[in-house]
Amino acid sequence: MTQQSRNAQPAATRGDARRMQIVRAAREACLDTGFAKLTISDIAERADMTRSLFYHYFADKNEVADAVIDDAIATMLAKLDQWNASREIGNIDKALDDIVRLTRAIIADEGPFSAKLMQAGNAELYIRFIDHAADRIADYFCDTTVLDFEKLHGLPIRNVHETFYTLIVGLISLIRLHPETPDVVIKQVAAQTLHIDGYLG
Repeated sequence: MTQQSRNAQPAATRGDARRMQIVRAAREACLDTGFAKLTISDIAERADMTRSLFYHYFADKNEVADAVIDDAIATMLAKLDQWNASREIGNIDKALDDIVRLTRAIIADEGPFSAKLMQAGNAELYIRFIDHAADRIADYFCDTTVLDFEKLHGLPIRNVHETFYTLIVGLISLIRLHPETPDVVIKQVAAQTLHIDGYLG
C-alpha cells in the first residue's frame, strides 16, 4: 500500500462517518419536526457542523431526505437478512409466520418516522419512502427466498417483482390502518397473493 492510499483511506472513512452523522441528525430532526419545517441550518446544528460542511456532502434538503429514507430501508433489510440467514428452507408455513411477525415489528419500529412523514407537507416524502421500501424489499425476496422456492417447487406466479411489490405495499397499509387484523388473516392474504396457500398447514 502506498503512502498516498494510506492517507486517502482514513479521509474516506471520516467522510463516510460525517455523511452518516448528517443522515442520523436529519432522521432525528424529522422525528421532532417533520421534514417540511426542517432547514439545512437545523440539520447542520444537530449534526454539530457548519452549513458549508453540510453542503460538502449533500446538495440540498431533498438529497439528505433520500439518504434518510435509504437509511431507514437499510435497517429493514438488515432485519430481513437476519431472518433469511436462519430460516428453515422448505418450511413455507413457518416462513410466512415469521414474515408476518417481522412485518409487524418493522412497522412498529419505523412507525414514528412514517407518522411524521404523513403529516401535512410530508405526504410526498412518505409515498417516496413506501415506494422505495417496497421496491427494495421485493428485490430482496426475488434474490433470496424466491430462488430457493423456485428450485424446490417451481414458480406459481408471474411478474414476480411486481407481485411482491403490490403485496408489500398492501400489507403495510393493512397492518398500519387495521393493526387488529389477526396474524392468520395476514398470512392467508400473503399466501393467496403468492399462490402458495396449498403449502400451509
